[in-house]
Amino acid sequence: MLTELDDIDLGILGRLSRDGRTSWADLATELGLTAPAIASRVKRLVERGIIRQFAACVSPQAVGAVTTFVEVTLEDTGGHEEFRHTVGRLVAVQECHRIAGTAQYLLKVRGRSQDDLVNLLTAVLPKAIPGATLRVSMVMSTLKESPVFPLPKGAPAGPSTTLQ
Repeated sequence: MLTELDDIDLGILGRLSRDGRTSWADLATELGLTAPAIASRVKRLVERGIIRQFAACVSPQAVGAVTTFVEVTLEDTGGHEEFRHTVGRLVAVQECHRIAGTAQYLLKVRGRSQDDLVNLLTAVLPKAIPGATLRVSMVMSTLKESPVFPLPKGAPAGPSTTLQ
């Protein structure tokens, strides 16, 4: 799919991943097109599923959210579909990744409080995913969290995109 993205598309993706509220006019000036041309390109990026959504990135600390990472190992190899369906419905599960290693999945889970997470991890998930082994790591503090995606070298992605 990368071959289908030209420098303009990559410029749009880089800028919008850093600031989703950037105006079409600002993007047009930055990338040398008209605002309607930028709007058309963004619409195509959305339609193709390259841009999944536009959203505000809420500060978890500002709203008192508690974060944990949960490694999940399923006892029943046939339970993967049910597991994916279950975690897909849980708002507290912000990310779910199929991983290689000792566990099969890694979840990023956020709750309104520690009690909220304890309930999720001791009652909700075990009931929804019988036979699963959960290994929980509570986040003490977050040093970096970013919605910016690493684009190919040469794409206009702004300052400090790579380590030298």
